[in-house]
Amino acid sequence: MSFDEVSITSALEQLALALGKADAVPRSELIRALERAAERLRTGGMTVERPHDLITQSEAARLVGVSRQAVHQWVQKGMVPAHRAGASGRNSPMVSLSEVLVTANRTTEAPFSRTLRQQFLQFLSLVGGLLDDRIVDGLTRQLDPGPSTRRREEASRVLREFVMAAMGTSSMQQEFTPAGVQMLADMRPRLPLDPDSSFGRLCEVLGLLVHSSRGEGGFDSAAIALMALLGAATVGASLDHPDAPTGRRLAEAAEEVWGEEWVGRMLDIAFHVEELAPTPLSRYTASLSYLGVNRFLRQAQSSGVSVSYARSPGLMLPECFYGEPVLADVLQDGTSHRRASERMWRFSPGMSPIAVRAMQNSEGNPFRPFTFDRAILDTSIHGVRRYCFSMQDTRVAFRKHVDELSGTQRSGYIELAVETLTQTLSCPLIELVAIERLPDFDWWKDHIIRSSSREIMLGLRNARARKVAHALLVQTTLLPDVVEAADNDSSLRDRLRIYVKNLEFGIVDDRYHDDLRRGVARPVKTATESLDESEARSRAEHEIEQLLAPPA
Repeated sequence: MSFDEVSITSALEQLALALGKADAVPRSELIRALERAAERLRTGGMTVERPHDLITQSEAARLVGVSRQAVHQWVQKGMVPAHRAGASGRNSPMVSLSEVLVTANRTTEAPFSRTLRQQFLQFLSLVGGLLDDRIVDGLTRQLDPGPSTRRREEASRVLREFVMAAMGTSSMQQEFTPAGVQMLADMRPRLPLDPDSSFGRLCEVLGLLVHSSRGEGGFDSAAIALMALLGAATVGASLDHPDAPTGRRLAEAAEEVWGEEWVGRMLDIAFHVEELAPTPLSRYTASLSYLGVNRFLRQAQSSGVSVSYARSPGLMLPECFYGEPVLADVLQDGTSHRRASERMWRFSPGMSPIAVRAMQNSEGNPFRPFTFDRAILDTSIHGVRRYCFSMQDTRVAFRKHVDELSGTQRSGYIELAVETLTQTLSCPLIELVAIERLPDFDWWKDHIIRSSSREIMLGLRNARARKVAHALLVQTTLLPDVVEAADNDSSLRDRLRIYVKNLEFGIVDDRYHDDLRRGVARPVKTATESLDESEARSRAEHEIEQLLAPPA
């Protein structure tokens, strides 16, 4: 290595250090900028890309639901960047839909109202006799929470083990070291539950409980406990099971407090309770990972955008949209469940064995409808939902299911797929993208179920880790703690920082745009498109035909 090369390298390093030490640039911003530069140099992505969701200011105002004057003022104040419409620049400046959403949602975050708090306490008083006292007390205390330093330290150690294992290369990549699996299993539920109570037994059969190595079962946060109450009152109440009456009594109590809107109000409360004191890391079962999507997307509103990756997309596969027991009902009587009932989770008692078998699984889980009808397709959630799926995996699953059905049910299944996708494509602010080649659905995409600037959900695939949890919900504020956990080992700290960045929403979003730019991802619908039902159906029919087409 020549002297000039050494001096240039040293000079660049010293410049960065001097900027950081002098506080000329905030250290976190400096580190972030250097990492982004390194990533662009590594991938060759040096060109500055125009946002792919550019629209006029009036269109942005209409889609987001704010006034044109508000968007214009945000542009004038520099809160929303303006982009030239074309080379001539004679047209009015364009704006990015997602950037407008970020600004709009940051200025309109709803508080946890006093009325909703009182209703929540009224509900707890009505169901107190059905629940463990520790659950009721824990939920009540959550309204005025205090800091939990111990919980954060424990969470950072567990997540560090995930990142350490991921630092392997190629086939050596794994999810957790053996020590990490043990740490995950040793975490005690924040809200333990009496396993012999009726509610405890119902939650167990519904797959809503996480367990520690000490034998305790329960929930890692108050928001999860609330979602479990909702799960028992909906899917649990539909089961042909000795403890199903507990679920029905929970539903009756919720309806007494909130009327017909009780499901939406319970989802509202789960969101607000988590806002009071976000849990740094929570273990999720398969059932909880679908039941909790509404709360996740509500929190993602503050940044305006979320990105989801799926190998078994419910937006394409009816069994993953409805769940197996509801789909079996629909195919049996030939009616569209979505149109037949607002209570999309309900299934007939004869389907209970199918439901119980599917509780521990992902693809046909009975809580799947909460992901889609109640979350991704919920037009009251004002955020761009970028949903990416593996086309090859979807094609294999779709053809396999079609081949197993009789003639009448086969045509019903295909029509349901078209209906579901039509509904999705008709929904505003959803961006649907197909990743065509299986190798392009890489290791990180396979684990990042959902990502936003505030939270990331990691799906676990390893058999040992899955015995403990189906997924981990991580607050992104925890990520710096993982890097700091390297103590005085600067080399390890640098390596940890490189791998932790894969969990940052900025990097996930950059890779998403890079996939679009390079043609790795194929847009089925962009967030800026507004399709009427006939246009949406035509596009849906084309996509389903692609799934049925024989391999090239």
